[in-house]
Amino acid sequence: MNKIVIVLIVSLIAFFSCKKDSINTEKMDESPRNVERLILGFKAKLDATLKDGTTYAADSAVWYVEALLNYTYGNASDQCRDFNVNLAEITLNTTGTQGFTLEQLLTVFEYLEDDVLINQPENTNIYAIDVYAYSEDGQTVFAARTAYATPLTPQYKVALDTAGCWYWGGEQGMCGPDSGLYVGMDATDIIEEIINSTVSGYDYFTDLETQYAYYWQYWIDPNFPFEVQYLLPFRLFAASGPVIEMLNYCMWPTLIEYYTGSQGIPYIINELRPVRKTFAYIVMSSGAPSEAHIVHEAEIIYGIPHN
Repeated sequence: MNKIVIVLIVSLIAFFSCKKDSINTEKMDESPRNVERLILGFKAKLDATLKDGTTYAADSAVWYVEALLNYTYGNASDQCRDFNVNLAEITLNTTGTQGFTLEQLLTVFEYLEDDVLINQPENTNIYAIDVYAYSEDGQTVFAARTAYATPLTPQYKVALDTAGCWYWGGEQGMCGPDSGLYVGMDATDIIEEIINSTVSGYDYFTDLETQYAYYWQYWIDPNFPFEVQYLLPFRLFAASGPVIEMLNYCMWPTLIEYYTGSQGIPYIINELRPVRKTFAYIVMSSGAPSEAHIVHEAEIIYGIPHN
């Protein structure tokens, strides 16, 4: 997983500007049978040699393209690790105010489909594909954030059964008595994998939506259970102190247990969960907004699961 070493607040603003409009679930029957019927009906229209002239509003266009991609390629049935997200974008020379035609959506679907398959790493699942659209310079950009993940094997579970200490970030591996082991990983990997291991058994998701959790949103725990130098009382890891101390900050097992427990990141997941949606997966990263301040951040993805 790529780590964020330096966090630029300006870049965070850009993320918020690209959220997709969610389909109006009040007007759509989200029962599995009806969802499958809608998806297959859309696929039949895309496959037809003569298109029937149907046009789709932006939110419907996003829903159908995303749903068909996930129905065809999504595999959320396994417990997974190493979530990596790939971004693909295609621009249509239209504002979409009059809707999008089937010809336009076929172009979008085929482009995103090719990108999803070409960029799939070996031995990974295509866990979920989050599609959204936004306007830019009088055009419409369709984007897909594809989460690839490696199924969690029994051998890997055994390898991580150790209750050792981990460096906070920087892919420095384990610290303390186990220093030098698992270089290329850090505490964000362990936290991410523990939380993602609670999700499995779904065939695919629709209506995917991403929420972001940052230290500056002040997820303060009024009952924070630790009184430790430099450690800040947030539900997401944050610490502030001398530069050398921060670069080599070592997280012990009880600290990781807190952040993966009910009052840590799962508390934030529940607070940010959109109505009628389920937690799908989380991507953790580490950052240093200043030399004396280190933090963890989270992208939390929700959706409607289907079997």
